[in-house]
Amino acid sequence: MPAQPAYITRNRHGTFYFRIVIPLPLRSALGFQREIRRSLKTDSQRLALRRARQFAARYEAAFDKVLTMVERDDYQITDEDIEAWVAEIEGAGSSEPWGSWSSPSMEQPEQSDSPITDAERREDDEQQRRALIAKVLTGSSKRAIPAHQQELAEHLFEFGRSLPYRLFAKLLPERLKALALGQGQGQGQGQGQGQGQGQGQGQGQANTLQPVNTERPAKPAGPTLYELWGLQWEYESKLALASNKKPKPVRTKNAERAHACRLNILSGNKPIGQLSLDDFNEIYLRIAQVKASPGTKLPAPNAPIDSILAQVGERRIEPATADKIAIRLGALHRFAHKRGLTSIPPDLPDKPSFDQKQSGTEPPERAFTKSDLESIFNGWLYKGTEVNHRQKVFPYQFWLPLLALYTGGRLNELSQLDTEDIREVSGTWTVTIVDDPTDSPLPKSVKNSSSRRVLPLHTSLLKAGFLDFWKRAVAEGRKKLFSDGLVYNIQKGWGGIATQFFCRMPSGSTPAGGYLFNVGVRKRNDDGKTDGKNFHSFRHTFIDLARDAGAEAYLVMPDLTGHSRKKSEGQWVDYGNGFSLEKKQQAIESLPFPLDLSHVTYADFERRLGSYLETWVTRHRKEHGLNQAE
Repeated sequence: MPAQPAYITRNRHGTFYFRIVIPLPLRSALGFQREIRRSLKTDSQRLALRRARQFAARYEAAFDKVLTMVERDDYQITDEDIEAWVAEIEGAGSSEPWGSWSSPSMEQPEQSDSPITDAERREDDEQQRRALIAKVLTGSSKRAIPAHQQELAEHLFEFGRSLPYRLFAKLLPERLKALALGQGQGQGQGQGQGQGQGQGQGQGQANTLQPVNTERPAKPAGPTLYELWGLQWEYESKLALASNKKPKPVRTKNAERAHACRLNILSGNKPIGQLSLDDFNEIYLRIAQVKASPGTKLPAPNAPIDSILAQVGERRIEPATADKIAIRLGALHRFAHKRGLTSIPPDLPDKPSFDQKQSGTEPPERAFTKSDLESIFNGWLYKGTEVNHRQKVFPYQFWLPLLALYTGGRLNELSQLDTEDIREVSGTWTVTIVDDPTDSPLPKSVKNSSSRRVLPLHTSLLKAGFLDFWKRAVAEGRKKLFSDGLVYNIQKGWGGIATQFFCRMPSGSTPAGGYLFNVGVRKRNDDGKTDGKNFHSFRHTFIDLARDAGAEAYLVMPDLTGHSRKKSEGQWVDYGNGFSLEKKQQAIESLPFPLDLSHVTYADFERRLGSYLETWVTRHRKEHGLNQAE
C-alpha cells in the first residue's frame, strides 16, 4: 500500500499535532472521517518530528494489516471485525511509550509551555455545540441567542451532551421540531390560563418559539428507534459500498422501515437512551399483539400505541412477521449499544419465541401436487384458443412456468434473463443466473452470493422449442429474453408484472384473478388467507422431486437451486468450483417429473394464440421499445 499523506501542524497554543489521511476503504469503519489527528504533546519541532515519524510508521502498519483483510474477495466482514480494526488503528495512536525503538528514558517528560488539557478540549467541544444550537435557533452561529430562548438552548445542549458531535448535529433539527410540535399541542390547553397576562404580550410572541419547561434528562436521550433505524441503514449502506458489497434492495428497505415504524410506536416514541430494561421487555411482549396491516398503510412513527394494537375481532400479524420485527429490534439494540446510545446490554431483554407452527394445525402445502400441475399445464396457456379479449398474451407467460419446473429458479431470476445468459458449454446448453453491478441501468439482482449459478437446460425445455425462441430473440436484437411484456420496476425488479399475472388474487378493487387462481390452484382459505401456493411452489416442487430422486440428486440440489450450504457440512463446502456441469445435468435429468409434457411446445402456443400474441407484443414495443430504456 502506498504511504498515506501525513504531516504535522501547530495549534494556537503552539502545540504540534500529527495528522494522517485514512485510506478510503477504511473510512466507513471509523465514522467516515477523512483523517486522524493526534496531539504530539510538545511545542518542540525537533521532538514533534521524531514522534510524528513513530506515529506514521505505526499507522501505516495498522492500515496495511486491515487492508489485507478488506481486499480479500472471499472474506465476509462482520461487526466484530470492524471493532477489531478500530481497536487496531486506535492502538496505533497510543503515545505510550514514545520512542518504541529506544531504551526508556529516565528523564522527566518534556513539559510544554502551553499543552492542550482535557478541560480545554471539553471547552472547545462545548463551544462547537453551542454555536450549532445558535445557528439552528437564530440562523447564525455568531449571533447571540435571545433571552427568551436561553432555556430552550440549555435544554438542547443537555439533550446532545452525551451524543457524538456528528449525531448531535444530525438530530438537533428534528429534536427542535419535535419540541415545537409538542408546544403547539399544549398551547390550546393553556390559552385559558393566562388571565393575569396582557393580551398584547401574547400577540407579540405568537411567532416566536418559546422556552420549553423540561427537566434535565437523567439518561442520555439520543435518537428514537425509528431515527436509529435510519442511521443504521445509512451506515450499513456506506459500509457495503466501502466493502464493495451489494447493498440491500429497496424492498428490504421498505420492509425494515415498516418494522422500525411499528417498534417506534410500541416504544411510545421514546429516545432509546430513555428505554429501560422493562421497556425493552414490554416492547417484545407487545409485538405479538400488533394488528395485521400493510407496511404502506401504517400510521406515523409517533402515533399512539393503540393505533397498531389489534382490538377484539381484528387479525394479528403472523408469527413469521412478529419474529422479523423482534429480530429488527435486537439489531437496533446492538447497533445502539455499540455506539454508547443505551446502557442496557442487548442480551438482557427476554425475547419471546414466536411459534410459527401452531399446534393442532397442519402445515400448508407449498409444493404443487400432480393434480395442480395438470391444472396448470392444461389451462388456456397450454391448451385451447379461447382468451378473454382484455387478457394480454406474451411469451413469458408460456415459458416461465416451464423454466421454473425444470430449473427450480426463482421468478425474478428467470424474468430478468438476458439473451446472453443462454450459452452452450462443452456441448451442454446452459442458463446463467447472475446479477449486474448496482450502478448498471435496470440491473439484475439475486438473493445472495450463493444464488449465482450455471444450470444445464433440461431436454424437455429444448424439445419445447426454447432454443428456437432464444435464437429469434437474439436475431431481433433483444437484450432481455422476455422484454416483450415485462418491464423493470425499481422496487420489484423484473418480476413484478409476472408475479401479478400468475399470483394475483381477486379483491374488491381488483376482481380479476391471476392465472393460478383461474385454473383452480391458488385459493383462499376460510379465514381469508391464501392457501400458500404461488409461483414459488414450482421451486418447492423441484426440491421435493430431488428428494424423491435419491441421495445423489439431493446432494447436488444446492448447486442447482442457489441455496447456501450449511457450515455444519464442513469446511469443504467453500472449496473448489462445485459440482461439474455433467453431474448437474445427470441430477436434473434424473428427477421424476410426474407429467408428460411432450405435447407442450412454443410452436403450438403461437399457432393457438398467435393473433393475440402479435397484437400485445406490438403494443408493448410501441410503448417501451424493443429494449426498455433507463
